[in-house]
Amino acid sequence: MITSELITQLRREYGDEPKSVSVAKEGNGVAALFNVGKFPIIEGSYVVYSSGITQTENTEYSYDLDNGDLRMVTVPINGVEIRSEHKYAEWRDKNWLEAINQSIESLNSKGFFRQVIDDRTSVGISAGVQYYNGPSGAVDIYEFLVSNNGISGNYSKPLVNWSYQQDANKIVLDSKPSTPVKASISYLRNIKTYSTTSATIDSLTDWNELIKKKAGSIFYRSLAGKIAKQGNASIDEGHFSFTNLRTMANDLEGEFEKLALRKKPTRPAKDVQFHI
Repeated sequence: MITSELITQLRREYGDEPKSVSVAKEGNGVAALFNVGKFPIIEGSYVVYSSGITQTENTEYSYDLDNGDLRMVTVPINGVEIRSEHKYAEWRDKNWLEAINQSIESLNSKGFFRQVIDDRTSVGISAGVQYYNGPSGAVDIYEFLVSNNGISGNYSKPLVNWSYQQDANKIVLDSKPSTPVKASISYLRNIKTYSTTSATIDSLTDWNELIKKKAGSIFYRSLAGKIAKQGNASIDEGHFSFTNLRTMANDLEGEFEKLALRKKPTRPAKDVQFHI
């Protein structure tokens, strides 16, 4: 699954499916800025026309997707129709992606992890070096092996004790090796977060329900905050009250906490140090 698929599921589950709209404004020969009224606008969903001719973004117009401001580079003359055809929702894709990332960070903080076994590329042992950087995102290293002949072949425990310093993400040997050898490590890393809607989901499929519940609670709290700013106004066509939204957010948060306790993975046993 990629992030855009998860966003589609979240929109469907929490009532934020995009709506299509066509908004027309008339030029007056003075104004270059028009507000389309229906926003935020979903990324990649919009086409802008001037007198029926498709306009090129950043050349002939710019769009503020969060507040619906459409700015034409050239001021439209009097009577010219400026039309925007787009989709809008309570949240843009970027907002849902941020909520997904916050949900993943919550799992990471609760001790969830992904496991990497027998990684022979991240660490190589050099002669005279005692400290080595761990892999990016590592939270623990539970097995550290070295090549028997220094280059390839079977791997076994090193002849010195070692430790992993999580705060510094360092592997520390008890003494400096005299010769370089290849190393193999097995470690735990954080679940990755995402910067695009085309990224492959890094979490286990079994954890997606956790991510959805947490993201849903963040969404409802955002809507409750919007209502709080608007006084007694209701969310567009949703007719949710501040109290209902806050209750739904709290319910999802509670479900997330309970489910996280059940699904938290068990850490593998670490190497027992035996050299004295």
